[in-house]
Amino acid sequence: MATLGQIQKPKISDFDNSPKLYCIPLIPTLNQNDLPEELKNNIQQFWSQGASKIQELEKLGKITHIFVETLTQTDDSALPTIKQLSEQLHNIIKDKLDKGAKLVPVENQETLDELLEWSVCLSVIRKSQKVFNKVYQFVQETKNQRNQQIAKNIQNTLKDNNCGLLVMTDENRLEIQPILSSSIQIFLIHPPTFNDVMHGFRQYLEKQNH
Repeated sequence: MATLGQIQKPKISDFDNSPKLYCIPLIPTLNQNDLPEELKNNIQQFWSQGASKIQELEKLGKITHIFVETLTQTDDSALPTIKQLSEQLHNIIKDKLDKGAKLVPVENQETLDELLEWSVCLSVIRKSQKVFNKVYQFVQETKNQRNQQIAKNIQNTLKDNNCGLLVMTDENRLEIQPILSSSIQIFLIHPPTFNDVMHGFRQYLEKQNH
């Protein structure tokens, strides 16, 4: 596994024709106009830097397939959804689609809906530890099912010489990565402003909760 960000860049000669997966964290903006200006600027820089890092990685192989967390739709119908998540991400993906890449649905809608419902149930439990434990078990079982489905969708899509772009939160990517085929070479993209963005989001959420 290679990381592209603040460490030495990989050389083209270091890699073979195995399928490659370029992973960048999903940083949604969700059109929140009340975000602090500094955080908005950092998010803008994150995607700008991310686009540059993706371009550098494409020296190893052009992106042929794109996977976006929560995506259950195909190319035409998915782009408006992606734009709602992040206009900057939408622009990056639109550019790759125009150059021949394919947007691949990575989620199963039924499983995703089930996970969201169980998570809501878990969040409203206040007293019973027994109920909490039972619902938590359902959450974990559904999450594991989802992880397996995503990994399978990626593996069934990427063949030799194929290069995929995975847009997914770091937390979820860490759960998916160990169950991906070892034949897929993983490249992590963490733009320099990533830590600033995450710190800014934590501060913003803390203020919202007070």
